[in-house]
Amino acid sequence: MNGPAAPANWYPDPNQPAMLRFWDGAQWTHHTAPAMAPSYAMPQATPSAPDLGPSHGLHYVLPVGRSPQAVAAPYVGLVAVLVCWVPVLGLAAAGGATWLGVAALKRARTGGHGSGRAIVALVFAAFAAVANLNATYNLAFGG
Repeated sequence: MNGPAAPANWYPDPNQPAMLRFWDGAQWTHHTAPAMAPSYAMPQATPSAPDLGPSHGLHYVLPVGRSPQAVAAPYVGLVAVLVCWVPVLGLAAAGGATWLGVAALKRARTGGHGSGRAIVALVFAAFAAVANLNATYNLAFGG
């Protein structure tokens, strides 16, 4: 060090570059430590969600990026088809599938995915409603 102007601190050892030596403000002391390579903060990779858009095969299997209505609508439509022979229950399920399908279509039109699932629900609901009305007619009039 050049004179007392340097404050007391650890500095690179003038005789051994791989070492640090303590300068007490007036002279070098006998205290040494290994010099560490400067540590640079490595940028951390932030995990990003995989793109499961229409170009990805799982887009059509997993309900990712869809509204809750679009996820639920085809399942309610399938239930409507399965219970379409029960007079009131089948029609109620078909109505629920219709409501969810229309709501899912509206959400899909304003951004997001799910219009395909909504259309499937509407087709299921239409089939279930017609089959339910036919079953109810046959039950009521013995046809």
